Amino acid sequence: MYFERLNEQNVEHYIAYLKLAMEQEPDMMTADVIDEEEIRARLREPFYEKSTSILAMENNQVAGRIEYHFYGCIQDGYRMAYVNWVYVLPEYRHSGVARKLFAEFEKDCEKHEIHQYYLIRATNENADRFYKKFENVQLDEEPMLRKILKDN
Repeated sequence: MYFERLNEQNVEHYIAYLKLAMEQEPDMMTADVIDEEEIRARLREPFYEKSTSILAMENNQVAGRIEYHFYGCIQDGYRMAYVNWVYVLPEYRHSGVARKLFAEFEKDCEKHEIHQYYLIRATNENADRFYKKFENVQLDEEPMLRKILKDN
């Protein structure tokens, strides 16, 4: 297994992965349709430059991904990361793929001197078991507060 950042060279593998995920577990996806042209266009949009997707690759196919972005407080210089998305295809689960994706993410956090990160936890048994194995984390009863300001 190896890891790549999502880019224009591997976007077709990423789209194939999304289609497979949508086919296998539509309820786990946040979109109803995979808009291939929009995905390709987002890779060129300045707004998305601060988002990073790391792809776990196996046999030239995407097995899973973690997507995140960094941000900070100008006043005190505190640096944070927010994990937007973690998903591993069912056939690759329980083999350490998600753990390796988080390790790659944490390396990037270290490189950018990030103080802490946040995520909204999925609320399912697999996710709960996975996150409870993390060291030095605080798991609250509620996964996190979220207020939607604009629909898609």
